[in-house]
Amino acid sequence: MKKFRIILDVVMTCLFIVLMGYYITDNAVHEILGTITFVLFIIHNIINIKWYKSIFKGKHNFQRTFHIIINLLLFIAMLGMMISGIMISSDVFDFLNIRTTMFGRSLHMISTSWGFILMAIHVGLQITGMMNKLNAKMKNSTLEYVYYFILVLLIGFGIYSFISLRLWEEMFLLTHFKFYDYEQSTILFYLKYIAILFTISFVIYIIFNLIKKIKNKRL
Repeated sequence: MKKFRIILDVVMTCLFIVLMGYYITDNAVHEILGTITFVLFIIHNIINIKWYKSIFKGKHNFQRTFHIIINLLLFIAMLGMMISGIMISSDVFDFLNIRTTMFGRSLHMISTSWGFILMAIHVGLQITGMMNKLNAKMKNSTLEYVYYFILVLLIGFGIYSFISLRLWEEMFLLTHFKFYDYEQSTILFYLKYIAILFTISFVIYIIFNLIKKIKNKRL
């Protein structure tokens, strides 16, 4: 079951990144992939139903509370994506005869942009074990400085990508239309989103790793 969860999460993450490139895929393909992603999200929540049942049980420290808030916000964002996707659908859900409105487009834009950021934070909360093992393996190895150089490079590219893609405009509805650079290569476009995902995830990992170390020193 653990391997299935990991595969499911990886597939969902990859699909989410692909969906960010609406102009790259055909609209019908975009809607089909979006529907598949939401179905996988439902499956993800079903197999993790015990987590929802345990929300109000036990002690709630900062990390657990933060984790709960992020997961609930991500759940809301995913619902917003699917509802708005159905509202503006012109292929998969066209049979519903729902008239596309600016509200539907705006809801899709804000829920998608926040959903991506929240997903990146969620990933950051999940990679602690993996990153600790990787850091321990690289420390004092012949590739240590190469490893740190790559991390800095990725984070720098992630910050640059966030700025160049102007994601905050979508997150806070400072624009009502998403503008794409059609001359930009497809590979570079997706690399930017991957870099943003990595940067946010890594920053979250670092923050909570520092909090854990500070708490351990106080004990």
